[in-house]
Amino acid sequence: MPRDDLTPARRLSERNVLLDEVRRSRAADTLVRLGAAFSSLGRAEEAIGFYEKALHDYREAGDSRGEALTLSSLGAAYWQCGELEQAASAFAQSVALYHALGIEDREATALNCLGMVTDALGDLDAAIGYHEQALALLWEAGDQPGEAATLDVIGIAQRRRGDFMAAQEAHEHALRIWRQLRDRAGEASCRHALAMLYEAMGDTERALTYYEWALRLRQSIDDRVGEALTSYNLAKLYERLSLLREAEALLQRAVDIEALLNMPEAAVDEVELVSIRERRRQAGLPRPDDTTGRFPRLNLDGRD
Repeated sequence: MPRDDLTPARRLSERNVLLDEVRRSRAADTLVRLGAAFSSLGRAEEAIGFYEKALHDYREAGDSRGEALTLSSLGAAYWQCGELEQAASAFAQSVALYHALGIEDREATALNCLGMVTDALGDLDAAIGYHEQALALLWEAGDQPGEAATLDVIGIAQRRRGDFMAAQEAHEHALRIWRQLRDRAGEASCRHALAMLYEAMGDTERALTYYEWALRLRQSIDDRVGEALTSYNLAKLYERLSLLREAEALLQRAVDIEALLNMPEAAVDEVELVSIRERRRQAGLPRPDDTTGRFPRLNLDGRD
């Protein structure tokens, strides 16, 4: 199965880190900072304890803004622990508080986090609804990076729902924004998502072209993790087309990067690489040349 690029979702969830708002010396602010520190160390259960104490203090003080911030942080910690119901509850409360306070950028962030958790809980329709609410707020605020990332998250969800035309519209809108911003990382993620969409639609030629385009962009900005991801998907597509030499070259590149970066996919992908290599040998094909730097063969939207 091809692998989704989670970069847009990661960009949105990282907006939930708002320590600039808790630089005061009050006890509750210190508790939030401690919670964030423990969460960053992977000790989310301990982080939850600090956040819950801070939440009590903010409520006692009638500090709704601090309460909303802490609820978002608490939601992230529950999410990190895999406690999705508790995470969704915390994010929903944060959304309601930010809405009441009229802090729309924070409301949009909490809505996107709520959407991602709701998706993980299996309610894709509700998740898309939350992301669309966030999208409206981001559009009104003129937050183009947030708008584009949200559009890509919506497009991925719509593709998974089977609504291919809506997914294409969302990704193409996002692509226009990423290109306007000259954000090559965002553009690469978007082209990867479009390739997955075209693959699902059975448009192999466009899927190949968009994967190759995304790969070239990732190489140009030294995005090793993204390069491994796109190389893997492109290799698997080449394998399905029985282009075993191209598949082997790209999967070898993915495995090399995964091993270098200690990525968890390395062991599984190494097994797949051995299988493809053996099939290529049995077919009597020579060892592959390096095909990973190839330029896209089609110019689908007027870009040189």
